[in-house]
Amino acid sequence: MAIKLFLKIFFSLPVWLLRCLTFQKSTIINNQILDFQTQVFLWLQSSQANPFDDLDSLDPAKDLRNKIEGSREGLYQLLNSKPQEAIKVRDHLLPSDFGKLKLREYCPDKVLISSPILYFHGGGYVLGSINTHDAWLKFFSAYMGVKIFSLEYRLAPENKFPSSLVDSNIALEWLSDKLNLRIGDISICGDSAGAHLAASLSTYRAINNLELPLSQCLIYPMTDPLCNSKSHGDFADGFMLSQKAMIWFWEQLMSSRDNLNDPVFNLTINPNKTLPKTLIITAGFDPLSDEGEAYARLLDNAENEVQQIHYPHLIHGFVNMTALKASKDATQDLLKTYKNFLKQ
Repeated sequence: MAIKLFLKIFFSLPVWLLRCLTFQKSTIINNQILDFQTQVFLWLQSSQANPFDDLDSLDPAKDLRNKIEGSREGLYQLLNSKPQEAIKVRDHLLPSDFGKLKLREYCPDKVLISSPILYFHGGGYVLGSINTHDAWLKFFSAYMGVKIFSLEYRLAPENKFPSSLVDSNIALEWLSDKLNLRIGDISICGDSAGAHLAASLSTYRAINNLELPLSQCLIYPMTDPLCNSKSHGDFADGFMLSQKAMIWFWEQLMSSRDNLNDPVFNLTINPNKTLPKTLIITAGFDPLSDEGEAYARLLDNAENEVQQIHYPHLIHGFVNMTALKASKDATQDLLKTYKNFLKQ
């Protein structure tokens, strides 16, 4: 409680006072200036031990999740703005051949958008849950006036590719039956690994000539398992997500080297299929920035409808940091754009 109060007060201070208290100079890379509140947050976080430094000695299913999941869930609760209105939350259990899948429903008091959204959380396919993204999705649902369904898909490395893809397809078809809607009336969305899952689901359904979702919104998506873009080098460490962690995440997900030649897994491969209209969000200080932009170009070159928004002063994960002013402003701008995108 004391830490939460300290951080709340600390980040309410004007930027000029933060500069005086922290003696920090602005971080400038590729002519992009990092938001100063975000910079101070990263500086404070750097004083803590980084569990990703010991990846080779960890059992990711136990050690890594135990080390960071609790703290991450608490951090996201702290750094997320609370919605202005109450959101009704309800959990559904979906039948499958490998046990029940949990799907969390968020419903605002006033539903302004008829197309519901199926959401996939981030976390490199190894971390994250519907709980880590609970505060963000309440904000999302309330701000847009839309029903959101968040899937607790199976995680790697216990469940390799395509386990999470199977889960996402089950959830999409269950939602269609439950709400008595066509698949084409449902949008899909995700952040980071969840954005990859959304795009993988669309690609899988396109290749198999199945009905496509209405749209896909990909928030700082991971798309390239090689992790060798320029932004991976420029922001390899110190900006929330590291290149080392990304390489390791892909290794945990991969079931065989053949996955690299599969356009459902490796999104740098053009599937030569029509895909849903796509909104892609990238952040300037993010190792995944270049691959998100490259995926937008790939879709555009294939004559798919695509729109990209770039926030040059922010880092990976900013939608989970709306207690910071620049992150909140960008997230609200993102959601306004997404709302208009769905109405087109």
